[in-house]
Amino acid sequence: MQIKNSRVLLYVVLIIIGLFFLFPFYWVVISSLKTPAGMTMRPPSFYPSEVATSEYVIKHDTVPIEKDGHKWLWLCDDTADDGQLKGAFYLQFDGDRPSKLVRRLDALISTHSSDFAGKNPKLENVALIRIEGEEQPVKLIAKMVRQEQGRTRERLFIARSDGGAIESLVDPVYHEVRRFHARWDNYPETLKGPEATFGSDTGSGFLLFMRNSLFISVLAVIGQVLSSSLVAFGFSRLYFKGRDFLFVLLLATLMVPGQVTLIPLFGIYKKLGWIDTFLPLIVPHFTAGAFNVFLLRQYMLTLPKELDESAAIDGCGPFQTYRRIIMPNCVPVLIVVALFTFVYTWQAVMGPLIYLDNPEYRTVTLGLEYFRSPYVDNRHLIMTGAVLAMLPVAGVFLVLQRYIMAGIATTGLKA
Repeated sequence: MQIKNSRVLLYVVLIIIGLFFLFPFYWVVISSLKTPAGMTMRPPSFYPSEVATSEYVIKHDTVPIEKDGHKWLWLCDDTADDGQLKGAFYLQFDGDRPSKLVRRLDALISTHSSDFAGKNPKLENVALIRIEGEEQPVKLIAKMVRQEQGRTRERLFIARSDGGAIESLVDPVYHEVRRFHARWDNYPETLKGPEATFGSDTGSGFLLFMRNSLFISVLAVIGQVLSSSLVAFGFSRLYFKGRDFLFVLLLATLMVPGQVTLIPLFGIYKKLGWIDTFLPLIVPHFTAGAFNVFLLRQYMLTLPKELDESAAIDGCGPFQTYRRIIMPNCVPVLIVVALFTFVYTWQAVMGPLIYLDNPEYRTVTLGLEYFRSPYVDNRHLIMTGAVLAMLPVAGVFLVLQRYIMAGIATTGLKA
C-alpha cells in the first residue's frame, strides 16, 4: 500500500511539473487569439476575453448645452459632506456622440432647452463592472481620475439600469465583467505580413517568411548531417596520427563565442558578394559543427568494431563502410543532429538580421521582429506569428520523438 501511494504521489508531482513547463506554450496560444485590448487587461486573463459591454440610453430631462465650443450633458450633482451643492459633473460630446470625458463645473448651469426636446443620447459599448459586495453588474458610464486632498482618487459614474439615475462613487473596489472572445482574425492578419498592419499592400506575407526559413533549414540539415557524420566517422573508426589532438582542438572551438567571428565572417561574405543572399546562412552548415561531431562520434564508438572488419573482408573501403554500415546504424543520432540543426536555423535571428536586407528574403524570426512598432500595438499578432512559427518545430518533434529519445539515450555511453 505504501509503495502504491508513493507511486501516486510521484505521478502527481510529475503532472504538476509537466503543467508548469506547458504553461508558456498555453499562454502563447491563448494570447494569439486575444484582442489588442485583451492583451493589456489587468489582471491578465487566462483565456481569450474582452470586457462585457452594453448600451445605455440617457432618458432624464436634461439635454446637452454649449460651453467652450463643446456640448456637455449633466450627469449628476456634486455635493459636499454637509449636503450643500458644490456643482455638477458633465459628460462631453464629440459632435453629436457622447464621449468618455467628464468635467466638473463649480456652478450649476440650466440644461433645459426646447431645441433638444425628445432626444435621448445613447452611449454604446458601455463597460459592465461588478462592485465588491454587489451581485448584479452595473454600467460604467464614465470614469474620472484626479487629485483630491493631496491624493489620487478615482470617481466612477455608474447606472444600475438602462435609463436609470447616474450615481457617483469614489474609490470603489470593483472588477470588470469579462466574457470569452476569441479573435480568429489575428491569423489572416498575421499571414498578410507586418507591412499590412501599417496600411501597406506591398509587403511580404508571413507564408513567404516561413518558406524562406524552411528552405534554409532543410539545406542546413542536409549539410550538417553529411559533413558532421563524415568527420565523426574519421575520428571514431579511422586511426591516424594526431587524431585525438585534432578532436580536442575541434571541441575547443566550442569555447569561442560567435560574436568573436562575426565581423571577420561578415567581411569575408561581403568580399564574396554573398550579402543579401541565403548563402551565409546555408554554406557554413556544410562544414561540420563541433557539437554535432561530438554527438555522432560518441554514438559511433558504441558500434562494434567487428562491423568494420566484416565490411573489409567483403571488400568495402572506408567510404563504403561509412555509407553502407555506419550510416544505417546511426539513424537515431542522425535524427537528433537533424532536429537540433533544424531548430537552431529556424529560430536564428542574428544571422538573418545581419546578412539579409531584401524584405522578400526575411525569415520567420526576422519577420516577427518587423511586427514590433512604437506606433501600432501588434502584440497579439506577434503571439499569433509565434504560434505559426512553432508549428513546424512541434510537428517535427512529435513525428520523430521516438528516434530522438533513442538517440539521446545511447549517445556518449562509450568514451
